[in-house]
Amino acid sequence: MGFIDDIPDEKYDRKYGDLYLFKRLFTYMGQKDLPTFTKLILWLLVTTGSNVGIPYLIKFVIELIEVGRIDYLIYLLASCVALFYAINWLGQYRSMYLLATLSGNMLREVRKDCYDTLLLQDMAFYDENKSGKLVSRVTSDTDTIGNMVQITTSFMINILVMIVILVLLLVTDYILALIAISVLPPLFAVAMGARLIARSTSKKWRKTIAILNANVAESISGIEVTKSFSQEKEGFTRFKEINMNNYRAAYNRAIGISIYFPFVEMLFGVGTFLILYYGGYWTLVTARIDIATLIFFILMLNRFFFPLMQITQFFNQFEAGLAAVERIFSLMDSEPQVKEDSTPIPVDKIEGRIDFNNMTFFYLPNEPLYKDFDLTIPAGETCAIVGKTGGGKTTLVSLLTRFYDVKEGTISIDGEDIRKLKLDDYRNQIGIVLQDNILFSGTIEENIRYGKLDATREEILEAAEAVYASEFISTLPQGLDTEVGEKGTKLSEGQKQLVAFARALLSDPKILILDEATSAIDAYTESLIQEGLKVLLKGRTAIIIAHRLTTVENADRIILIDDAKIQEEGTHQELMKQKGKYWQLYDLYFRHQSLDYVEHAAKLV
Repeated sequence: MGFIDDIPDEKYDRKYGDLYLFKRLFTYMGQKDLPTFTKLILWLLVTTGSNVGIPYLIKFVIELIEVGRIDYLIYLLASCVALFYAINWLGQYRSMYLLATLSGNMLREVRKDCYDTLLLQDMAFYDENKSGKLVSRVTSDTDTIGNMVQITTSFMINILVMIVILVLLLVTDYILALIAISVLPPLFAVAMGARLIARSTSKKWRKTIAILNANVAESISGIEVTKSFSQEKEGFTRFKEINMNNYRAAYNRAIGISIYFPFVEMLFGVGTFLILYYGGYWTLVTARIDIATLIFFILMLNRFFFPLMQITQFFNQFEAGLAAVERIFSLMDSEPQVKEDSTPIPVDKIEGRIDFNNMTFFYLPNEPLYKDFDLTIPAGETCAIVGKTGGGKTTLVSLLTRFYDVKEGTISIDGEDIRKLKLDDYRNQIGIVLQDNILFSGTIEENIRYGKLDATREEILEAAEAVYASEFISTLPQGLDTEVGEKGTKLSEGQKQLVAFARALLSDPKILILDEATSAIDAYTESLIQEGLKVLLKGRTAIIIAHRLTTVENADRIILIDDAKIQEEGTHQELMKQKGKYWQLYDLYFRHQSLDYVEHAAKLV
């Protein structure tokens, strides 16, 4: 089975040098947890010393036996061997414990920084990147980094042991030592080849895992649509193809490494044979070295070859981890398009005047949605924006909230460009209720409190009562303590929107945005909300995007937007008299909602 086709990188992916990745990763291992890192290094040195010291002590014991000296010294040395074994065990235990602590702390910090990066991103970032792939980087990739850190640290210990052993072997008998290491050049050449294969195949494998996670997350979130159209078979077919790509990537990753292992093992066998052949000849025939030296070499070679035997496995996991590190740092280094000014202006309180000045905005280059757009909304005005679907209404409020930034021109609040304002302060002045409101796992109370974290239960109840959410909440067995489920799945769409209304009211915003916020509420509930809205809108600047007549006709001003341009504006009565596009829109969308129309239709039945 050949290599799968190359999988394209995400837009924010970058290429880094290995040295840079190590230095940056070290900041999480060393600088951010220096005491633990220092203890780990000390215990690794203790482990290395005891591991190398054991064969050396055994060599002295055998030399004493050879000369027939059986006295207290041999017993002392034998006791030291046992002591060194105990020290080695303790050193390994402490090293593994400290390494687990260090890698755990590192993963916590890496995930925290990744999550912080995601929170700072603008909506354009999420428009371009699937949530499942992002989740994969924060969870799966960081786990791989943890495994890489542990195996790399273990391998570094072994490398240190190898260096010490090599020095001791050269000092003991440099000719026999050179024979032992004669297999290293071809061995490292093969290992470097395995490393290149591992890096490439591991990166592709990590990408397929991200795609797999994205597909599973998307399938679960859209399960209702899948079932309603009876497309379970199609969904499974798609998953099976993605899962097969992941299998192929994992297969190529394993095969790319494993083909080198038999060759590497053969080289180890050749090295061992050379030591036994020449060492045995020099011991038994020429007496150039004694039996204690030969046994010492054999014991040391076992310790010397062991990490080399693991080199292919190390590079396999190491390169997988390095690929994950590169993906993680790429995410961390992704720059949001919406950035706070270097010297932002703090916002304590605003009046609420909104000015769109000569504004130009586009999602795709050379395809402007808004071009030289102007609109002024005085402080305290309730402005309804209507128009056909896709006309740019929601984009307008997304720009106002700085989910996106304008390409040209400005959006100003009280005469100040919103890009110069401190972003958190500014957004705290805005309350927004969307058509598709997301509730977080937890209780109704916790979701309403999201608008004001220090709110009391009494304040939460007052907000719920003001928007008539308390009516349905009181019917629930646990009231405010009712769990809403993931994304609010245990509540109806109308109930979720009522909770969102209460959340927005609790935050006491100066600017209120309602984007199709009453579309999922029945006529009875909406009539109650209209009363609540009179209180909610009082003293606030409000932008209302709606297809409900009652919400629109009570606005101070109605703006009709078509093709991202203002076509008509005025009160409901003024626009109806003009019999223009608003009148046509009213006849198409709103007329059947009016009381006169309902009564007329009832007479025809």
